[in-house]
Amino acid sequence: LPNLTETTLLENLKCRFLKHKIYTYAGSILIAINPFKFLPIYNPKYVKMYENHQLGKLEPHIFAIADVAYHTMLKKHVNQCIVISGESGSGKTQSTNFLIHCLT
Repeated sequence: LPNLTETTLLENLKCRFLKHKIYTYAGSILIAINPFKFLPIYNPKYVKMYENHQLGKLEPHIFAIADVAYHTMLKKHVNQCIVISGESGSGKTQSTNFLIHCLT
């Protein structure tokens, strides 16, 4: 976004969500909007697709965050942390499950 304001960010998130793109990057931060429905973007094909890719090379995805954290840990020998926050019912538990699935 050329002019990052709350309004432009929210408008961008809305446009992406209407295209069934629930993930958006804001720098290295992944913003997820709970679609409250199943999306076929969490199968092993997607895990494989996001292996060894830099953030921003593919569409934003929780698997990309997991892969970057994992490979940074291996490369730099430093523990990594992924913080998941949100309102009640926002999908934090489901996102955590997707991360664990990807990392195991």
